[in-house]
Amino acid sequence: MTQNAQIDQRLQSLAESDYKIFNEKLILTSYEIQGIRMPALKKLAKELSRGPGIEDYLKNAEFTTYEHVLLYGLVLGNLSNLPLRTAFSYVDPLILRFDNWAHVDTLTAAFRIFKKYPEEVLEHFLPLKNHEGEFTKRFFVILLMCHYMEEEYMDMTLQHLSEVPQGQYYVDMAIAWALCVGLVKFYDKTLPYLQQKAFSTFVHNKAIQKARESYRISAETKELLNRMKVKR
Repeated sequence: MTQNAQIDQRLQSLAESDYKIFNEKLILTSYEIQGIRMPALKKLAKELSRGPGIEDYLKNAEFTTYEHVLLYGLVLGNLSNLPLRTAFSYVDPLILRFDNWAHVDTLTAAFRIFKKYPEEVLEHFLPLKNHEGEFTKRFFVILLMCHYMEEEYMDMTLQHLSEVPQGQYYVDMAIAWALCVGLVKFYDKTLPYLQQKAFSTFVHNKAIQKARESYRISAETKELLNRMKVKR
């Protein structure tokens, strides 16, 4: 039995019909959804990343279902000791396979190697800021939120967020989410971008909505943000 056939068999054994129905309602994707819970996928990814056939898997993996894409990304996330250029050679084509928010959000945070080479990673993925693809741009936004919302990068991160072309739903929602996190972590740096109305009305108001729903923002600040909402 080939490695891909073995992986298919494992995935099928982990599938749950009820969870498949749940995910199909939650995630809009062109991929078939098998219905496999994340802990089970992470466990399988850990096994594969430590196995002797890892190189063959990375080069010959199949992407026939939603879970195949997740599994591949989770395996890559475990391989933090890959040479950076090698990691890019696997991550770049994977990003182009993303067609839903869950692929982007789950896997962008999982790539631990990004933490080791922040300058090189940002330079490499910067062109995605203006990519035509909705989920490639979302990847760039989530990359900033997950890996560059630190003191030394926050000014740059906010500037990049303000420059991402808006108007695509899943991009706009990601920017709003990132701004909410910015208000929690670096309020004094993030607030001026809202005061200056640096984002579309939708992103501006959605960021305020998300911030007002956060338990990590004071009631006083929520009231201030509420007064900043833009009327349509």
